[in-house]
Amino acid sequence: MSTQGSGIDSSNWDQSLGGFGPGEASEIIGNTNAVSERDRRAHARAESERRAAEDDRERASGIGVSPTLDHELGKRLTDDLLKGIKRNAAAAGKVQHRLDEEREELLNLAAGQRDGELLAAAWEAAEAKTRVPSIMVAAQEFDRTAIPTAHPIARHGQFEERMRAHWANANREAVLAAWSDVEQVLGEQSTSILDESVRAYRTLVDATGEVDNAAAVIENGQPDVLDAFQQWPKLVERWRQVQCVRHWLALAENNGFDSRSPEQLIRTDAQMIERDVWRSQFVGQLGVEIAHVDTPDAALQWFADKKIETGAHA
Repeated sequence: MSTQGSGIDSSNWDQSLGGFGPGEASEIIGNTNAVSERDRRAHARAESERRAAEDDRERASGIGVSPTLDHELGKRLTDDLLKGIKRNAAAAGKVQHRLDEEREELLNLAAGQRDGELLAAAWEAAEAKTRVPSIMVAAQEFDRTAIPTAHPIARHGQFEERMRAHWANANREAVLAAWSDVEQVLGEQSTSILDESVRAYRTLVDATGEVDNAAAVIENGQPDVLDAFQQWPKLVERWRQVQCVRHWLALAENNGFDSRSPEQLIRTDAQMIERDVWRSQFVGQLGVEIAHVDTPDAALQWFADKKIETGAHA
């Protein structure tokens, strides 16, 4: 990147760092960077611990899901319908790399950097008995146009902040653009899971009276009962994943993505939104209450019981 001719004024950027000599300035900058890096890592650890504690509180609430796409269904969606999120992350990485390159280049610039070159050119012209070219005016022009008025580290941080905000907004737009297609997938998944769970539930309850009694399943010995027993936890996990995606979508729509960490959702009112999502998990079903379906396993059992009671799948 060339900064010549950029029109950036250098008159207010003090290269001496408050009047200290080059050696002292280097030591101060090094110590400052070390302190900043230590503070940054401490903040990152604290933020990670806070989010982990928040996840634990939400799981302890009895709902049993969390707003994440870190599971099989979520990965399928991010590889397909929500691939815009991956594209945004890739674009952000390239922009970040460019910002870092330019920061380093600007940090290496210094007032008077062309002085030797300009003097040498003037000397050669004088020896050749030709017109001596500009020295001081050209040097001043270089300093004025090439050296930034604000410190590159500060400007780098400002651009990073704006880039992350743009990234967060782009993620939300990518989700909204794919919304109806994702909802269709979730609907198809839900129908399949519910149909299969009613059949598996009925097989297990008729044979053993429960869905999780391994000893009774072994004693029964019927292949269809064993198949249902093995299928049930897989259906429960698939149902949990569907609810996780619904919760994730609701947070993306209501709160958006965090401008400080654009790959993460804003978690404000997450529990309230999760409860609303959980209550709506059986569209058109009356009488669904949190008390009835406080885990994915209980939700599927409740639904199967209702279907059997009404004579469906008889």
